[in-house]
Amino acid sequence: MKKIGLLILPLACLVDLVAQTTTSEVTQPTAVFSAVFWGTSGTRSLVYAPWGNFDEENATKSMVRVVNGALSKKFVYYGQNNPKFYQKRNFTELELESMEDKTVAEEVSFFSEVPFSPTAGETKEFIILFSPTQNKTIYKSFLIPFDDSEIPWGSYKLFSRVSEPLYIAAGKMKFSLDPGKSKILHSKDFEGLSRAKMLIYKKINGIYAEEAAQSFNVTERQRGMFFFSETRNIIDVVPMVESNRPINHAIGFNTKPKEIEVKEEEIKNAVPQENF
Repeated sequence: MKKIGLLILPLACLVDLVAQTTTSEVTQPTAVFSAVFWGTSGTRSLVYAPWGNFDEENATKSMVRVVNGALSKKFVYYGQNNPKFYQKRNFTELELESMEDKTVAEEVSFFSEVPFSPTAGETKEFIILFSPTQNKTIYKSFLIPFDDSEIPWGSYKLFSRVSEPLYIAAGKMKFSLDPGKSKILHSKDFEGLSRAKMLIYKKINGIYAEEAAQSFNVTERQRGMFFFSETRNIIDVVPMVESNRPINHAIGFNTKPKEIEVKEEEIKNAVPQENF
């Protein structure tokens, strides 16, 4: 009997500790992500595990729809390691109807792994840029900080990856944006407007040539980034804008790992027989 008492006490303490840890992690995610494609077009349905345990039996999995030119819906992450994403093939209704083995429609293949380091005690926000590799089925990923302390509501951050200065006109404002530099536009800069247009120029042979344009809403209920890059001498603008919605509307919010029922016989096999 003494041996049983010694066994039960540590298990009870362990269960209590796990419960406290789980509650703490559920109430505070390690990160909140949005995602967008960069350098490619199309739509993908990506699957991830909010707790970062995709390959484990108790993994809970959620789906995120990612497109080019617009941020995905927000999705939360409770894990400590690099989040991994997998893709599902999009079947037509006819293909699904004629499919003999329906489980094929649920199969996934590896898509991308995002480099991520959590900050203890904080929930950080990021945008994930997915960019294609030579292997069109696997994508590189880049993390862009997106906390509202850096980009407040009613603000837009401009960032240039173009190899030469850009010249921008927005409302009554005119300014230059050097390679690798950023600038934040605020709603108060466009007083009296509900929508504004930004014109992007390059200086070619001493003449300002319009290369691209981008419109945006002037409101305190939106924020975002405009990412400028260049492909074959053409300026690309990637708009990454979000509206203010409660975090509990995010994909994967308050998701818990699945509870796996452990049979008494399995417990006995895992614990030395002399303890029973």
